[in-house]
Amino acid sequence: MKTGRNDPCPCGSGKKFKKCCIHKAVIPAETVHYRRLSEAHDRLIERMSDFAERKIGGPAMSLALNEFMNWPETDEGFDSDEIERIAPIFWPWFLFNWEYEADAEDDPEFQLDLPEETTIAEMFREARGEKLDSLELRVLDAINREPYSFWDVRHVEKGQGMTLHDMLRDFQINVVERAGSEFLRPGDAIFGRAVGIDGVGMLFGLGPSMIPPDRKPHIIQIRKFLQRSEYPITNETLWEHDIEIRDLYFQLAHAQHTPPRMTNTDGDPLEFHKLVFEVDSADEAFTKLQTLCVTQSAAELAADAERDAAGRVTRAEIPWDRSGHKASAALPNTLLGHIRIQGRRITAEVNSAERAATLRHEIETRLGTAARFKLDEIQDMEAMMASMNAGGSGAPQSAAEQEALMQMPEVQDQLKQFITQHWTTWVDHPLPALGGLTPREAVKTKEGRESVDALLQSAERADGTDPLTARANREGTRLAREILGLKPQEE
Repeated sequence: MKTGRNDPCPCGSGKKFKKCCIHKAVIPAETVHYRRLSEAHDRLIERMSDFAERKIGGPAMSLALNEFMNWPETDEGFDSDEIERIAPIFWPWFLFNWEYEADAEDDPEFQLDLPEETTIAEMFREARGEKLDSLELRVLDAINREPYSFWDVRHVEKGQGMTLHDMLRDFQINVVERAGSEFLRPGDAIFGRAVGIDGVGMLFGLGPSMIPPDRKPHIIQIRKFLQRSEYPITNETLWEHDIEIRDLYFQLAHAQHTPPRMTNTDGDPLEFHKLVFEVDSADEAFTKLQTLCVTQSAAELAADAERDAAGRVTRAEIPWDRSGHKASAALPNTLLGHIRIQGRRITAEVNSAERAATLRHEIETRLGTAARFKLDEIQDMEAMMASMNAGGSGAPQSAAEQEALMQMPEVQDQLKQFITQHWTTWVDHPLPALGGLTPREAVKTKEGRESVDALLQSAERADGTDPLTARANREGTRLAREILGLKPQEE
């Protein structure tokens, strides 16, 4: 049938044909058929939703929602924000995947007069199938009972579609997806259903939360779990374990939308403490506390101290540190806090309650009755940031000075050397994401290589870093790939 000038454009843009593709010589057949399939799907959803609401009712929907959310332990029900967030995946699951299973022990509210082990799509087909055209029937049959899975984005054509790899069932499909292809990148993972209909790949019931590469090891772990019971993994496997699969998606989505927990290098929650002591003698305090610093000698610390006419210390600063660094073997030491001695007053600053307790114990043990604890002033992260932002005109100047510093060739070389050293030691650093294995140990298995590759993909993106650091990071991850025998990431 010929497309009229004022008809919707077959390309699916939403514009009228005359304002979109009318001057293009040929619209690809796949594009035209994709639009027809999409329209058939939308008609089905509208009719099936109306059917479910009138024939099945609210109790069934409430029962299905509780089952979909894996029976959460709450008496307060679901708030509107939560329902809105899960609607893109719940509603298709409710229509095409949910089956009613009667249980004599259920609350009477949830004992329904419905056929068991039958999806709503199957009920609808039986009741209204003769009113559906052949295209609508093919769409319904293709989606019905198709399980949800995790998909690795392998290739993207922006505004057109993507190549997806099923991370659980191990197969690949090309899908037409205009909206998702605008923001997804190779290396991302998504949750939903990819189905081929008449040779056209389409996504149905796509989860709203994109899963970044560094979360993919969790998906690889559930795949290993599924393979213990059945290999290869089939549709039936996913159907049997849909609760575990869905629960993993909820956990990953929650982590994606939960602000990261700010911690120091020891893993302690960030909390800024200022400890204040009164002391009998600044000189005695300096002598007994200077060994809390392992990166400077007593002579180096003394050289920076201020003294009175008699040569006694009246003012000094002592970094509290230790050798080694838990987060990176490339760093030789860890700064734990800072101690300032001025007259008969000691002020010590640290960034966690745990370090505050440790340092207070050290000072009181070393100085005994010569030191008297006066105050522990606590400041949370938000207050600290507000204090820093109140710096006024000094902040822009500091940023400009930092930028000028980063442009110095010797600083750039030092940064590059540091990042390179980080990645050469990273390959032998045990990682929680790899179950405590080092990357070098993990790449000995297929699953391990896949997990390490995902972690490197995340680092290679270098989101939010300056161009110099991003470039050095890419070179460092390329070196790590060479050491581990992994293929370089496609540019």
